[in-house]
Amino acid sequence: MEIDHGELAELSSQMEGWEPEQVLEWALDRFPERVAMTCSFGGGGIVLAHMLHRQGADVPILFLDTGFHFAETLQFKREFAARFGLRVIDVHPQLTVAQQERELGAHLYERDPDLCCRLRKVEPLARAFRELAPEAWISALRRDQGPTRRRIQILELHQVAPDHHLVKVHPLANWKRRDVWRYIQQHGLPYHPLLDAGYTSIGCWPCTAPAAPGSDERSGRWPGRDKTECGLHTFSRRLTPPDPPTDAGP
Repeated sequence: MEIDHGELAELSSQMEGWEPEQVLEWALDRFPERVAMTCSFGGGGIVLAHMLHRQGADVPILFLDTGFHFAETLQFKREFAARFGLRVIDVHPQLTVAQQERELGAHLYERDPDLCCRLRKVEPLARAFRELAPEAWISALRRDQGPTRRRIQILELHQVAPDHHLVKVHPLANWKRRDVWRYIQQHGLPYHPLLDAGYTSIGCWPCTAPAAPGSDERSGRWPGRDKTECGLHTFSRRLTPPDPPTDAGP
């Protein structure tokens, strides 16, 4: 894949005034049949999945099945995918939970959450990328989700392996949480049931709690720890220089 840094930066800047559907259309046209999306079936993910469905796009949607998801997540994923005819690919770690506990001991998520995330999320995604070789990776990241995401651009060039570069596409980068909910309500979309129980960002059950009132969206992830990312969005080498910090308040 050949894409000029200057071209990408200029396009990304222009896209600040585009609707997310237009960004998706650009990615599908620019990288035909070489686009993949990651989705955990939270609010932003189902919005993008629904937009792709409306465009009739047959994009593989990668779901990292860690073995530690809430039962509600797995049930909702099945129902949403069936309703909208999504091509969901369940990506599994090399070790089952039982095998990991035999080899590394129980409750690795408590003793070494970074290692647990690497084994059950990062390495499986890297393996899936090697198999699918996408040229564009669609993600529902938004700048208002927390401090680690405030400098994301709509388009970024990433190196996910020594010989694999791709364009990471964030169609919702400049949306706020209220925009996500407005879309869900306007289109009558079903949504993850735990979002009504105080959870604003939902991952593995041992490392997810309801968000504290008035805190950022990801405050319920790894509560009590100095950890805010699982590594899925930090393992790749970002080749596009970040923009200056953006005011992503409510």
